[in-house]
Amino acid sequence: MAMLAKLKDYIVVCIHSKTPLTGVDLRVLQDKIRATKPHYWEETEPGIFLSFYLIKRGGRTKSLKLTAGAGSLRKPGSVFEELGIGKTVGELITETNWYGKILTCPFGDAVNKALTRAREDAEKGFTQMATGEEPGN
Repeated sequence: MAMLAKLKDYIVVCIHSKTPLTGVDLRVLQDKIRATKPHYWEETEPGIFLSFYLIKRGGRTKSLKLTAGAGSLRKPGSVFEELGIGKTVGELITETNWYGKILTCPFGDAVNKALTRAREDAEKGFTQMATGEEPGN
């Protein structure tokens, strides 16, 4: 089946776990991602999760649900303590089938920015939470 390349506006949420997640911990995070019904999501490398939300299909609400849900996992002494969250909005190139289902991980500048923000957020670690700074912004 032919693939269609399209440019569309997405909200990208990247979650960066400095500790590679396995077993129950991995499932907890995957379940949080799935519960927000992203248009597409993928663990692109160990500990790096990208979720994509079409703005036109309730993307803002869904992406907020994920940043809040992932943020709530960051507890001192837990495997999620150094979880970084990055969120961006932008036009991405997506490859879809005729039914609009995304077949491969979307790409574009917003993806790179989300990856960078999540990594920087993870580097700050738990200390930033004490300052009252909101995670993922």
